[in-house]
Order: sequence, then C-alpha cells, then structure tokens
Amino acid sequence: MTDLIERQLHVPADPAELWKALTDPELLTLWLADEAELELCVGGEARFVTGERTRTGWVEEVSPPASDGGSGRLVFWWGEDGEPASRVELELTATERGTRLRVVETRPLEVLDLVGVPLGGHGARYGPALIAA
Repeated sequence: MTDLIERQLHVPADPAELWKALTDPELLTLWLADEAELELCVGGEARFVTGERTRTGWVEEVSPPASDGGSGRLVFWWGEDGEPASRVELELTATERGTRLRVVETRPLEVLDLVGVPLGGHGARYGPALIAA
C-alpha cells in the first residue's frame, strides 16, 4: 500500500522567485529545516536537519522554470535511517496572480523496487542509469 499526501496552494510570487525558495539551501532553512543541503542535479545529494531529526536522500529530477515564467518541477527522495524513503514532487505552474505549487509526497516506495528503479541511500549517486531505468 502506498500512502500519498497531495496539496496545492497559490503563492503570490513568480515561478523563479518560488523556485529559489524551494531550492536555495539558505532559504530552505527559513521554512523547511534548520540545516539544508540540496545539490540541484540528477543524482545530487539532499540532506535536511531539524533538531535531532536528519533526512537524507537524492534528487531525481530538476526542471527550473523558464525565465519567462513557465512551469518548473523538482523531485527528490528523503528518509531517516531505518525508515522507508519518501518521494517528494514539487510542481510550479505560473498563474495570472503568481504561482500554483503542487506538492505530492508518497511512501513507502517498495513498488518502485519491483520495476528496477534503485532506491536511494545515504550518499548514493544515480546518474544516467536512473534515467534509463
């Protein structure tokens, strides 16, 4: 069984501004975690620390919005030691009043292992092999 949480909200900022708030480690510390590291490339590492809780993972997809206000997408996996990883999708879509942000988090992800997609671990790097999977 897969658990899914999905939320959509409107942010009164253009997609480029919102993208920066979702991807800049310094800005992530203002709303997501006390410490944040996010390497913005496929297979890049992700690490988020909040108090005593540390989540680590890797980046699956990075598609920044175009400078003309187009859509953008960031997908990463994260999890704590000993727990199933979660897949987090962030989709940005420009609107007349700003940006619609869609957030989807799914877990557990054992079903992906059945189709040959490797599940990330600490410090794992997945490059072109992941995209070909």
